[in-house]
This record gives sequence, C-alpha cells and structure tokens, in this order.
Amino acid sequence: MKTLESPQRINMLLVVDNEQERASFRQIPNQEKVEYSITDCSCTNEAFSTAARDCLAFDVVVVNHHPPYLDGLELCKKILAASIPLPLVILVGSGFEGIAAEALKAGVNDYIIKDPYNAYLGILPYVLNRVVISNRESRLREEATMSLCESQERLQHIVEGITIPTFVINKNHIVTHWNQACANITGVPAAEVIGTRQQWRAFYTSERPVMADLIVDRVIEDMVARHYGGKYLHSKVINGAFEAEDFFPHFGEAGKWLYFTAAPLRDSNGQISGAIETLQDISERRKAELALKESERLYRELSITDGLTRLYNSRHFFGRAREEIERCNRYASPLSLILLDVDNFKKFNDSYGHIDGDRVLAGLADVIREGIRGVDSAYRYGGEEFIVLFPETEPGEAVIVAERIRQSFEQTTFSPSGICVNMTISIGGGSYHFGEDLTSFVKRIDGAMYEAKRLGRNRVVFVE
Repeated sequence: MKTLESPQRINMLLVVDNEQERASFRQIPNQEKVEYSITDCSCTNEAFSTAARDCLAFDVVVVNHHPPYLDGLELCKKILAASIPLPLVILVGSGFEGIAAEALKAGVNDYIIKDPYNAYLGILPYVLNRVVISNRESRLREEATMSLCESQERLQHIVEGITIPTFVINKNHIVTHWNQACANITGVPAAEVIGTRQQWRAFYTSERPVMADLIVDRVIEDMVARHYGGKYLHSKVINGAFEAEDFFPHFGEAGKWLYFTAAPLRDSNGQISGAIETLQDISERRKAELALKESERLYRELSITDGLTRLYNSRHFFGRAREEIERCNRYASPLSLILLDVDNFKKFNDSYGHIDGDRVLAGLADVIREGIRGVDSAYRYGGEEFIVLFPETEPGEAVIVAERIRQSFEQTTFSPSGICVNMTISIGGGSYHFGEDLTSFVKRIDGAMYEAKRLGRNRVVFVE
C-alpha cells in the first residue's frame, strides 16, 4: 500500500471566466513548500470535458460561481453526477452563501466566500491542502478498511507509514496503533497508550469517549450529537463514519483546532472489529477564516460610515429610513426625524479653512452621538447637514432631544488660528405621516430646517 504524504505539488483545474482573477490565482502564497500547477478553463463545457478526460492529471477542481457568465454550481453538480473522482472547491461572492450551502449539500468538498480585497486568496492554500489531503486520505482509508479485514499486519504498515496522525482501537476499546504523527500532534507517546483504554487522555482532562469509541459501540446518532453536538458530520466517503472539528486548548502553547475523522474497521463477516481515527491540525485555516471575517466586517462598516464624522452615511440613511417607514405603516408606530445644518458654515470655512471646518463637523457629530439614545441613529446627510431618525418616538420627545443637541453644540468651543469660536445649528423636525413616501417626509423636514434659518438661525422648528 502506498503511504500518504503531505502534498508537495497540487495540480489544480481552475474554472474562472475573468482574466484578472485568473492572474490573481497565480499569486497564491505557497504553504509548507507546496507547488501549485494551474490549468485554466473559462467555460463550463471546456472544464467538464477536461476533468472527464484528464481526471488523473488533477488533484482538485476550483470553480468560480459567477452567474450569468459562469454557473459554477451547475458545473459542480455535473461533475458529481458523472462520478468524476476529483474534489471540488467552489468560490462564491459575498451574499451568495445560499449557493455555498447548496453546493455542500450536493457533495462539493468546500467553499470560499470571495471578498473585494482578494483576502480569500490567503485562505485558499489551507483549503486546497485540506481538501486534497482529505480526498487522498479518504481513498487510503477505503483501501485500508478492505485490507484490514484480511491482515492486521497490513494495518500496522498503513498506520505507521502515513504522515497523518492516526490511531486505532479494537472492539474492546483498547489502543492497538498510535503512529508517530499522532504522538507528535498530541504530545502523548505511543508507549503510554497502546494496550490501554486511555486514548481520551490525549484529548480531554477527564475520561470520556473519543469518536472512535462511539464508532466501536455502534452508537446511535444521538450519542454522537451529545458529545460533538453542532461540530460533526456524517462522512461522505465511508458508511457509518463521522468527521468533526473542535478546539483542544491544551495542545501546544495556545491550543489547536483539529479536524478529525473516525471510521469503523470490519472483519471478514462485515462486523465492526475496531475503529480508526485520523487527526489534522487546521489551526492556521481557522485563523485565516477569522481574519477574513474581520476584514469583511470592517468592509461592511466602512461602506455605510462617513469617514470624517464616524456617523452613518446618507446611503445607509435611505435604506434604514425605508425600513422604519415600512414598520410605521405596518404597526402604526410613531417615527420622528430631525435635520441639522451648521449656521454660517461657508463663512467659517472661508475664514479659517477646511481643516478647521472639518473639526466643526466632527465636533457636531460627537454632540449628536452623545445626545441620542441607543435606538436612534444619526447620519451625515451631506456637507454640513446631519439627520437623525427617532424610532417609536413622538415629536414632543424628539423636540427635547433636538433642543438639547442645539444647546450643547452652541456651548462647544472651537479654536481656529488660536482664537475661540462658538458655532450654532438650525434644526428642523417633524413626525412621519401615515402613507407618506420617504422623499416627501424628508422634504417636509428640510422645509422646517430652512424655516429655522429664516427665523434667525440657532433654533429648532418642528412641523406637523
């Protein structure tokens, strides 16, 4: 039997319809000295023909889902239906998580959510390595399971020869094999566990069954769920086998995330005679996934935030306001709105410059932020104009907040060119009328703000 080693070279069939993205793939960072050989296809028919004709030439197929130009999901389903023995990784854009879930259900091995900054390319090597190793491991395990029915000596050769951390227990839960890779990753030498029922010591602080024990006990799925709830899946390769991911805090200095699988070993009569469990350190992939999620979170936040004031921007206002209006019309709940404008701001800018003008706008944003409730939301509407939404708020309550903001800003001192200057704001406000569209609502409040200007500025005017 051939021993399974960590791949030194991964031959990839890349199905991407965009030349720029194909070029980006050639910048994939090497991981653990893995060399990537990439064969490009730009359409599904060419990709399917290539995979069917030269399946032995590739280790993995990476498919971009980019409708309507390239339906990656349909290509994956077509490859699976044809039983082409190649693992599949599908790339989907943010917002297409449903496509990724459908792909996994169909039998695709893994997926990656693409981001605008191509940070996903940093995760790709870990995913490819895992998918390729998992696919090779699955093939090896199928071969090993057949061989184990005939020869214990052959099992010894397999377990000790593979570089994947592996251990075996018999039907009495006694450890029979514990290879060097398993000893390396767990820190527990083979001599301490072989011949004992103490395989749990490598993973847990108190006695409990490992996944291989549950396989030997022919447990129902409820028992697997009890010990690995939310963390396990049925193996797609071997009937009766399970796979899971979990964090083990006492592995190494900072703990490790492990992907582990357990499969039954059967005798010549088809009865379970033991179980084999394999482990894989996926800590780096987990870290990369967390980094990508944080990057996506920051990107989403930046897309709806004004850089100067750190308030929401006007684009986000229109989306949020429409949601609040829909809720008002559905539940007849009150909604108030105020529009603020800095008085004589152009004159201030002309006198002291835009840098000090920006300080005034940022100062007003701080005053607004401190003056509203957590359920309220403030936005930089444009230039020196700001807008605040007050859900579930009658106009009388909004007037109180508006007046508090006006007074607080009037008392705020700015120091352009070393002199003390106080600025003021004019505020218009009002409540939403049932059935009114957003444009009319904002226009009415805008009129109230200009009425405050007309009446001498530095005041609050509410309209019915």
